[in-house]
Amino acid sequence: MSNSGLFITWPQLLYLGIVVLSFYVVELLFFWLRHGRKNKSSINLEQFQVQLDDLRQELASSKVKIAALAAQLHAANLLDDPVFPLSLHSNPLETADSLTESPYAHAIRLAQTGADAPEVAAACGISRGEADLIVAIYRSAERN
Repeated sequence: MSNSGLFITWPQLLYLGIVVLSFYVVELLFFWLRHGRKNKSSINLEQFQVQLDDLRQELASSKVKIAALAAQLHAANLLDDPVFPLSLHSNPLETADSLTESPYAHAIRLAQTGADAPEVAAACGISRGEADLIVAIYRSAERN
């Protein structure tokens, strides 16, 4: 009788087990690396969103500061129109009556008359933070 069957020895079975286990470890490593990259990209997206929000706030405060400077120049009679200086008109022959006042210039005028931030925000259609900033600037200017 011939024994022509397949015989696997214990050392061969151990090597086969090591190969299968190594395959799963490598697959797990690739999955972990791929998952880690996705998390990093979402973190970068969150950081960009925070930076964008910071830039928006800085832009809003810059608008308020520019409007405040324009109002101060107008008060000192160095600027004809507090909202639209002559150099910014598309047509220099336009009169100031044909142009509308910006919400920031209106907010500055209200703050100068003593209005509080909620009133300024409601009357001018600006955010509460912008109104707070305008009122704070002009209250500190009145104290000095």
